[in-house]
Amino acid sequence: MGMTPTQAKQLGAVIAKARAKKGLSIRELAAQLEVHASWVGFLEQGRFVDPAPDRLARIAELLDIEAGRMDRLTRGAVSEGLPELRTYFRAKYDLSPEEIERVERYVRRLRSKS
Repeated sequence: MGMTPTQAKQLGAVIAKARAKKGLSIRELAAQLEVHASWVGFLEQGRFVDPAPDRLARIAELLDIEAGRMDRLTRGAVSEGLPELRTYFRAKYDLSPEEIERVERYVRRLRSKS
């Protein structure tokens, strides 16, 4: 991914603000992420220029941060770190290949309308 130090600090500030808005401590967020509190603290301080995309996606989900905003701040790392639609639906919902194909067609149709 390779954010600049400035982008890492901006990302950290966004995460810290969203965490505070949710009323969570660093320790509480870390527990939900199943990481050490120091990792969250370092992230909020902007000390990571290449944090794990899956963790960023989880943080965005937990703190209700718009995925597009996270993606802009991280130069696309969140969306690049997410699994393909097929993989996600197979793992999350145990859908058959035929059901997954229907979902993919539907998503393609939705995206073509926008």
